[in-house]
This record gives sequence, structure tokens and C-alpha cells, in this order.
Amino acid sequence: MAVDESKQTSRRGADNVSVREKLANMFCKIMVGTITREEGTMLINDLAKERYEETIKELFYLIDNPPSGVFPKTVLHTIALSRNKAFSRIMVTSLEHKNAEVSILAASELGRLRTAEAKDVLREHLNSESYHVRQASACALVEGFGSDGIEMLKKHILTHHEPFYRSTSSQALLKAGREGIDSLFAILNSGNPGAVSTAAASLGSAVPVLEKDDIPKIFEALMRAGDKKETPAIIELLKVVGLLRSKAIGFDGYVRAFTDYPIEIVRNEAKNALKLIGC
Repeated sequence: MAVDESKQTSRRGADNVSVREKLANMFCKIMVGTITREEGTMLINDLAKERYEETIKELFYLIDNPPSGVFPKTVLHTIALSRNKAFSRIMVTSLEHKNAEVSILAASELGRLRTAEAKDVLREHLNSESYHVRQASACALVEGFGSDGIEMLKKHILTHHEPFYRSTSSQALLKAGREGIDSLFAILNSGNPGAVSTAAASLGSAVPVLEKDDIPKIFEALMRAGDKKETPAIIELLKVVGLLRSKAIGFDGYVRAFTDYPIEIVRNEAKNALKLIGC
């Protein structure tokens, strides 16, 4: 009898340990290598089955207030490894976390889910005031939703009036391979001055991988911008032309047309481009 009573007392003591304590102890064990993160997810899932709301509440708390020696990213990564859609609310909220690593991981997990809700959340956060949230959301749309995500970024660039917001979407398109670059060239043909400037600024980073057929498209966009007197777009396109260097040989006549432009900064960019081309 005494042994049975002792076991019952022990079980009651374990039951009285709070969800927060159980989770905190588990994360500490993960950090020192006593258990793996995959093993930790088993505890998280078990707790969620028994006490869902409390488990969610304490996981939120521990992301913001991790135990000593535990990183916020470790907490979220362990949650993500559970592959439990019941925790999607945590990923959505963590997308706006002040810690960039947490935000990036949350965005990546939402992209991996590939749900309509995740897509909408990531699209909404392209307009976040925080740069790292916008960046993480844009990259997750590309990685998680492929062509659909690329089309969303393209639309965002074409419709947003703030250059800093357009820029994060444009930079994500650069990382999307050839399809992303093709989207940037499509934007050059859009006739939207702000969007053209943003696309041109990003294409400068893509010069090493541009193909022969891409080069004329840049000069076509330059001449359109010149005809419409769109100075910011002209400047960005001339910068790209300069970066093309020898690839732009044979197109120098397009550049010379801007050496007598009425605005000095454009004239200077044209001269500098010609110099870099070697003309």
C-alpha cells in the first residue's frame, strides 16, 4: 500500500507541474542536448491535446521570455517541427516578432504550410512597417508559393506608392531565379514610373546572370523613360547600363542621347555609363 500511495503522490506532483515549467524544462534539455527537438515536439503535441489554450498561451510567453540559455528561435523551431496546424496562430503572430530570426522562421513555416490563409497573411505583411518582416514575407511567398507568390510580388511593386516597400518585394524577385528576373523585366514595360525605377535598381544586381536577349530590353525601357521625362527611372536605368559594361557595346548611341539632358544628374549618369562601357 505504501508503495502505491507513493506512486500516486509522485503522479500528482507531476500533474501539478505547470505547463510553463514543463515546456521550459524541455527547452533547456534541448539546449544541453539531453533530448532532441523532435522529442520535444512530442511533449508539445501531448500538452496541446490535453490543455490546448494554456499550451498556446505558454508557448507565446516562452518565445518572448525564453528560459536562461534558450533562444527565442529555438522555441519557435521546435514548435514548427511539430508540423501541427493547431500552432499556425503562433506562426502568424511571430511573423511580426521584433527578433528578425524569429520572424524569418515564422514566415518560412507559413510558406511551407501553403494554405490560403498563410498566403493571405504573408501578402498582408508585405506592407509591414518593419523591414525584416517585409523581407521575410516576400521571400516566403517565393519559396512557398512559387509562381503565385512571384505574381503577388509583381503586383505589389506595381501598386505600392512607397519605394522602400516596393524594394523588398523587388529584392525577393531577384532570388526567384529566371522567373523572378522575367517579372522585373515585365515591370520595366509597365509604364509605371515608380515601379520601373524599383525594378531597374534591382536588375543592377542581376547583371552577371542576364542573358543576351535581356540587354535590348533595358535600352528599350531607357528610351521609354526618356520620352516620358521620367527622371528617377532614367537615372536607375543608366546605372544598370553602366554595370553592363562591355555587354552594352553597340547600344552606346542610346546613352549619348542623355548627355545633353536638361538635368545635370542625368547628364552625369550618362557620361559615367559611357565611360564604364568603354566609349
